[in-house]
Amino acid sequence: MWANSRLLLALALAAGAFAALYGGARLGDLIADALGVASIPVRLLLKVLLMAAALPAGFYLVERLFLERGTRRGKDQEK
Repeated sequence: MWANSRLLLALALAAGAFAALYGGARLGDLIADALGVASIPVRLLLKVLLMAAALPAGFYLVERLFLERGTRRGKDQEK
């Protein structure tokens, strides 16, 4: 039981990290395009900053989902 839960958490964290990095990069491109930034170093810096900001948010969302899931399972087993 615990091994499955740990594997699921590891996969969810990996997927959340990938999604956060990808989303941060895409958001950086969108903002750079909206602001009309043509300089490649500035665009890269914007991408890196947004990816760095999105990564902890992705981990937080996955952790929150698993804590909620664990709480729900605990209540179901008590009944």
